[in-house]
Amino acid sequence: MEIERENTVAEVVSKKLGSDYIFNKYSIDFCCGGGLTLEAACKEKGITFETLRQEIESLNSKIIGTSSLNDRDLGSLMLMVKTEYHPTIDHGFKEILPLASKVADVHGAVHSEVVDIKELLQAVGIYLDRTFESTINDLFPAIDTILSLDFPSAEITYKQVEALKVAVERITAENNFIKGVFHKIANLSSNYTAPEEACNSYRFLYHSLQQLDNEVHEYMHFEKHVLVPKALKIIA
Repeated sequence: MEIERENTVAEVVSKKLGSDYIFNKYSIDFCCGGGLTLEAACKEKGITFETLRQEIESLNSKIIGTSSLNDRDLGSLMLMVKTEYHPTIDHGFKEILPLASKVADVHGAVHSEVVDIKELLQAVGIYLDRTFESTINDLFPAIDTILSLDFPSAEITYKQVEALKVAVERITAENNFIKGVFHKIANLSSNYTAPEEACNSYRFLYHSLQQLDNEVHEYMHFEKHVLVPKALKIIA
């Protein structure tokens, strides 16, 4: 669908994957307030329609691009996580954290939000480590154990099924926490918009945070909508 000003928030959510994330980012209610037109919602939140439309289309294009991954086997998907998603996000986080500390030290007295952002980013780091460890040490071994069975004659045990389900539940909870923290960071940073008087480091921090936010969301979408459903399908 083409996104138009007169489309309601609810219409866009039902047709454009990823739009819920963008609406959350700008605190646009797509549940009870889903009857608002995009034009009205943008006016209420002080953002331009074009900004909203472009962000939705950009994220939607990335998500649609993952649809072809459904044709790949679990082994290759798990390899993608190990060699592409995790290293990219880990590198981005390690680059940003020292910058967040520097900006907080220099500008925190006047802009207290950057101190809060630094502390929230530290929490993100802890939970990224946890969810990556849960994926590598719990989810992947559970999948490998089931895949190693001699199908179709072999039977999957209750213990094997539970190991997979528990791993998925743990990762889902960790990912939900991370998404919530990024939502707080987005709010504190006025959706990653630096003050007019901000220095280059300040601006680069917000740019990098937005990029990391997008990368993490893309990975979580891949895990939730591609990897996990394919993993659960083998025990269905």
